[in-house]
Amino acid sequence: MFAEVRTFNDPQQHAGSILGWQQVYDQLGRGCLSSELRQVCAERFQIFQEVLDKRVVQRGYAPKGRLCIAMSLGGAPVVQGHQVGAHSVVLLRDGEDFVLHAPEGMHFFAANVDTVRFAKLAAYELSSEQLKRLQSVSQVNVDEAVLRRVQQRIHPLFRHLLEQADAVNPAAEKILEDVLLNAFLDLFSHASDEVRGRRGNFAVSAYLVKRCQELVVASADVPLSILDLCEQLRVSRRTLQNSFQAVTGMRPVEYLRNLRLNAVRRRLITTCAAALNVSEIAVAMGFFHLSHFAAHYRALFGESPSDTPRAPA
Repeated sequence: MFAEVRTFNDPQQHAGSILGWQQVYDQLGRGCLSSELRQVCAERFQIFQEVLDKRVVQRGYAPKGRLCIAMSLGGAPVVQGHQVGAHSVVLLRDGEDFVLHAPEGMHFFAANVDTVRFAKLAAYELSSEQLKRLQSVSQVNVDEAVLRRVQQRIHPLFRHLLEQADAVNPAAEKILEDVLLNAFLDLFSHASDEVRGRRGNFAVSAYLVKRCQELVVASADVPLSILDLCEQLRVSRRTLQNSFQAVTGMRPVEYLRNLRLNAVRRRLITTCAAALNVSEIAVAMGFFHLSHFAAHYRALFGESPSDTPRAPA
């Protein structure tokens, strides 16, 4: 069993340290990021908790062969186009792709179990309606008392594993997995319909933000303008503006520029200065006014691009 508690100043190092997840974290809030990750990983389950002090957008794929749940312990993130409420539980299944807009100060708790074993147990215990909900929705709503009971069952287990991971043998690991599976079954046996938050327009706004992000990532070498995005998505500038404001709290120009700045930072960290200098990387990511680039970079990350650590030669 693997257990650790770590702190980070770089969003992608944080993202890459969560075992089994293929994901990218782009920092959107200004200043030097400070985050904490606590995680426990066994052969057939995982529990982790993350706290980030800056606004971040997370995107990627959940682990294959796992049923994942997540709960917000602070902040109101947007996941899969829906806001996560205090009594909401987010679901991700078997390598499912996701986009999560994490607000400043987000405190997220997540766990996952083996999909096959859980499905066998769920078939004996959950109704056909409950099974259908479990297989199709992105969030469920759970009564406060039930949610508190589940959290009180998992959190002490999590703390114990962080402190005693070296002493956990296979038999103990099996018992711990069963505790987690029991908690999942209790959770879904009491879950109600999907929490949609603000319906209709908000879901459309989240979709437009997601599509813009995908288009920008796919065209990193040829930066797309707002007009390019409006043309491809067949929407007005006002619609795009309102969508970004509703979902991210930012103007589309600033949000998409920050995505490219994060791409520059990842490239700086993973390449040595002898191979590519700062200017070459900035231009490759569509920043042609280098003085403006340096100012935006410093404002977002709290350091100059020349101060970002580079990979060794």
